[in-house]
Amino acid sequence: MPLAVVFIDGKVYALWKSLIDSLFPETPIITLQGGEEVKSLPAARRIWKKLWQYKVDKGQAILLIGGGSLLDVGGFCSSTWKRGIPFVSVPTTFIAQIDAAIGGKTGINFKRGKNLIGTFAEPAAIWIYPSFLSTLPTRELKAGWVEAFKHSLLEGGNLAEKLFEHPFSQLPSTSLIQELAQVKIRIVREDPYEQQGTRQLLNLGHTLGHLWESFTLSSASPLHHGEAVAIGIVQESWISAQRGLLSPSLLERIIEKLAKEKLLLSLPSFTWREWERLVSQDKKIRKGCLFMPLLVSLGKAQVEAVSIRELREAVRWYRHLVKE
Repeated sequence: MPLAVVFIDGKVYALWKSLIDSLFPETPIITLQGGEEVKSLPAARRIWKKLWQYKVDKGQAILLIGGGSLLDVGGFCSSTWKRGIPFVSVPTTFIAQIDAAIGGKTGINFKRGKNLIGTFAEPAAIWIYPSFLSTLPTRELKAGWVEAFKHSLLEGGNLAEKLFEHPFSQLPSTSLIQELAQVKIRIVREDPYEQQGTRQLLNLGHTLGHLWESFTLSSASPLHHGEAVAIGIVQESWISAQRGLLSPSLLERIIEKLAKEKLLLSLPSFTWREWERLVSQDKKIRKGCLFMPLLVSLGKAQVEAVSIRELREAVRWYRHLVKE
């Protein structure tokens, strides 16, 4: 199937221009801004306009090269253009290679809510080139390790022990990327459209994590997705421990690991009124109840209804933990 257009993160293109140009000498290349800001209606409109300009049809595919945010918006535009055209994803960040590119979730943010507008659309292929990680800033690499750490908590066994010991400042091996990606693939295959509850386990740390990420989207120094999820993992693990599901020793081990990696960050400024408004728009709410995964042990988590009061108490506990 011929490639019609390449959409690529502008920073990635600047770093890898000679390689990209040599691979796609005859294909139009459009650069986009990376990061959460690209998951917006204006960015989607720009992509749709380019699809119109190049007369892209169902017999062609578009290529998306970038991090999870670019793949999200590009996949969303592909799935809605002419009711769906093929796209190929080339993830260039650690978090995208093991998580964001896999599973067919696409979307954009709306208001201050993460991924409120979206579709399920599987890419025709996912091409992973581990060398892209060699030019990834350290902060983004560490943020990717948080998602890897979450995968390992859900998987348990040797993978969990490996991640507790692995420094988040080091690049992952190709075999570890494959192992971590397989965790996501296995869970998605069991529950591709989140109808059985299994796929919801991948949201571990994301309920509160998405809130902190949302509060900083328009700030001068927004949290990276993984940084926000690290906060969420700690806060949500505390809820699990308070319920008697998670052992205090495992909670402490999680806290110590993320503290060692300097990922117990201070919370962004917020008001409780705005906090509750964002919580009320969470996609995991069903008939007025918020269902979220809680860690029970290494390799075991379960989805339970959680009250707003419990979430608020976890936030207050975390503030004391990091002594804001």
